[in-house]
Amino acid sequence: MARPRFLVLVLAAAAAAAAIANRTYRRAATGRRVPGGILIGDAQAYDRLSHRIFLGGFFGGIVAEIGSSAGDGARVLEVGCGPGHLSIRMAQELGLDITGLDLDPAMIEVARANAERAVDDNGHLPTFVAGDAAALPFPDASFDLVVSTLSLHHWSNPRAGLAEIGRVLRPDGRALVWDLRPGIVPLHRHVPDPLEETRDGPLQVVSVTPWRWPWRFSFTQRIELVRAERAAATPA
Repeated sequence: MARPRFLVLVLAAAAAAAAIANRTYRRAATGRRVPGGILIGDAQAYDRLSHRIFLGGFFGGIVAEIGSSAGDGARVLEVGCGPGHLSIRMAQELGLDITGLDLDPAMIEVARANAERAVDDNGHLPTFVAGDAAALPFPDASFDLVVSTLSLHHWSNPRAGLAEIGRVLRPDGRALVWDLRPGIVPLHRHVPDPLEETRDGPLQVVSVTPWRWPWRFSFTQRIELVRAERAAATPA
């Protein structure tokens, strides 16, 4: 009888821990609206829970994708970098020149602290800047690649944000956006449509494809965009 009772206690403890983690994550992820978009409630708690539980594998696939296509020395902007883990991995694993931008100054502080803890022998670390996707604080044609993950649906003005990405992209650059698929996640049914949000803007959508995450589910999609004049010059 001792063994079944022990298993019951272990399962009960695991269930209680899961319930506490779920409440903590929901509290951390509860957003508040500000000019420019939605901010996460608790940047440090969000960092601890989201990266450890959900986003590590997600970022691994994205790093592999970028590593196979970004040229040596490419200058990369991550819009909506959150606590900075993807930017740090792109800098350290790929040796790229990375700038991470997020609307939330508290999230930028967490990202900078994460970068300081991740210092490697090569000194490859990103730069982090607080700013609004709809008013990027960079000159025209500054970046070879712009990346954004699970951020677009939080922007208050996706059309303006995508137009700004087009402005800071170099003529032969491209943007890769990973975001939720419309209508898939109950809490985010009104996900921006990239085809609609780029209409008559400086960017044109090249492809929209399902992206397998989390686990074996395809809740997200990969959106590739280029400057509209580049797309027009490419033979059909």
